[in-house]
Amino acid sequence: MSVHRVATLFFAAALLVVAHSPCDAALITFNDRSAFNVAAPGLAVETFETALVSPGAVTTCNGPLSRAVASACFPAGALAQGVTFSASPGTLMAVLGAGFGTVGNTSNVLGPNGFADILNLTFPSANAVGLDVFAGPAAGNVLLSVFSPAGVLLLGSFTVAASLGGTFFGVLSDAGPIGSLSISSVAAIPGELVDNVAFGNVSTTVPEPGSIMLLTIGVLAAVRRVRAN
Repeated sequence: MSVHRVATLFFAAALLVVAHSPCDAALITFNDRSAFNVAAPGLAVETFETALVSPGAVTTCNGPLSRAVASACFPAGALAQGVTFSASPGTLMAVLGAGFGTVGNTSNVLGPNGFADILNLTFPSANAVGLDVFAGPAAGNVLLSVFSPAGVLLLGSFTVAASLGGTFFGVLSDAGPIGSLSISSVAAIPGELVDNVAFGNVSTTVPEPGSIMLLTIGVLAAVRRVRAN
């Protein structure tokens, strides 16, 4: 391949990267945990395995639930730092032990105690969230809504077809922080349950368009010098 051809291809690739730079902020979603982990490595993960519940049983408690709060569901300090779990419009929460009913959970899961309540996850600092979501005791659709801090702005809403045993959903924001995630089951028998909640901050930095153009100009200048010699 000629030097001119290489330079032309590099310049075209640089323009393509510029065209796809995040001029408009966006949410990137994932339906596979492995792909999410590659895009957002090293996040904290809450598995709910410190819950005060036996396999196949259920424990209820008053929310909100966080690391700072002791409850009938979790001892103080048991939950991961940086996330709060709550229900609305009710306040009661429930943690289900592994193998509860027909949910298909192989480990502990958490959700509102009321079937029709919404589960809310609130983050003081996060731009990436991934979790296994359950529709309830039967498969069904689950609506996940992503909000900016303090719930000021709805960043996006997504419908996930959740199977028995849970279905993965992940979201990464290059728009800035994710303040909260609300989960509402629209299954025939609803139940907003989650497990293996990964959350935190990851870099979404890409090269600035100006930097890419300067690099391209430098390469073209070098190519011209080689050809001149």
